[in-house]
Amino acid sequence: LRHHAEVFREIGHPITRLLASDGGSKSLVWMQIMADIFQMPVRVLTDHPGSCLGAAWLAAIGTGATTDWHGVTNYVRQSELTPNPAATYDEPYTRFRSLYANLKPWFAAG
Repeated sequence: LRHHAEVFREIGHPITRLLASDGGSKSLVWMQIMADIFQMPVRVLTDHPGSCLGAAWLAAIGTGATTDWHGVTNYVRQSELTPNPAATYDEPYTRFRSLYANLKPWFAAG
């Protein structure tokens, strides 16, 4: 995930916030790892009906039923996990990127 975030940043779309819902977001351990990896807070959406809420809100915007993008927040609650500055994944990530760079030509050839 960190690699994906770096690619987005490199093409001019830096990640400015992290929101999590459903599946893995139910694990506070996993969400803390995400906060630590990115060294940014992770907002976990709780007590919501799932991705159908986003689809319905987008439909409401598209049909003109509302123009308030932020109104959807009335239907969800958030908790936030803050990163532990002492937790660092930099060294293993550097090893991963080195391995990735060395394997990338091999995959492209196949």
